[in-house]
Amino acid sequence: MPTTIYVEIPDIILESYSSPTELERSIYEDIIISEFQKGHLTIRESAKLLDLTYEGFIELLGERKLSFINASQDELEQSYDNFERFLQAYNR
Repeated sequence: MPTTIYVEIPDIILESYSSPTELERSIYEDIIISEFQKGHLTIRESAKLLDLTYEGFIELLGERKLSFINASQDELEQSYDNFERFLQAYNR
């Protein structure tokens, strides 16, 4: 069950949006994206919460210039090394 909270937003920020509803949506998207980036939500869960398709959520991340890959540099390098070893073994 969702919880409703109230936050005071300075007028100078509200002026950047066409309506309070647009600001509310932006804040909600920011929270979902933040939780996704922390690894607390999957792409599918995030998309569902935002009423988007899987692809739509990835597009939203792209629009915000964010990656859909949640891995550290070390994790990416380890994955690449594992893939290289797999290819070497496969090509023997």
